[in-house]
Amino acid sequence: MLFVDTCVWLDLYLLDRPGRRAAQALIRYALDHDIPLAYASHSALDVYAKAGICVKRFFRENGALTEEQAKAAKTFAWDCATQMREVATPVPADVSDFYYAERFRPLHSDLEDDLILAGCSRAKASYLVTTDKRLLRHADISAKTPSEMLVLLESGLARGVDSDEQAHDPSRYLRSWLVGENRS
Repeated sequence: MLFVDTCVWLDLYLLDRPGRRAAQALIRYALDHDIPLAYASHSALDVYAKAGICVKRFFRENGALTEEQAKAAKTFAWDCATQMREVATPVPADVSDFYYAERFRPLHSDLEDDLILAGCSRAKASYLVTTDKRLLRHADISAKTPSEMLVLLESGLARGVDSDEQAHDPSRYLRSWLVGENRS
């Protein structure tokens, strides 16, 4: 399972972000190859808010923001959050995630990022996919950029993707994954 950070979803949806092509390629590859994707449930709220803000800013920079344009921005923001849910699994959080996040504070003092790490742990994800340079360095899980992750997936070197069990019987692999086996 790939746990996709908020910044990668924003790269996917916002046209002006430099990581857009890499995010598109990775998500497309994962979907085409039935690789499970997950994200922290609070990431949907962040994507919704930032996507709406970016669209409104675009309209303001090109004239005044009309009521119709504000509605279009809200619709776009909702569509981004909806598509996240359609292609990936939201991982809920509870108070235990804050305890988990607090343990990272001495090493990595960004609460939002530490909650992402808690979500990775809760989901028992194989990889964290992010473009956050500090998070790439401090994650307690194998963390890769979208481009790096795509190379691993295409080469068959990613854990869980190159296993003989999955190659010979995908349904057996999925069943074992759902009951907690093969999750490291």
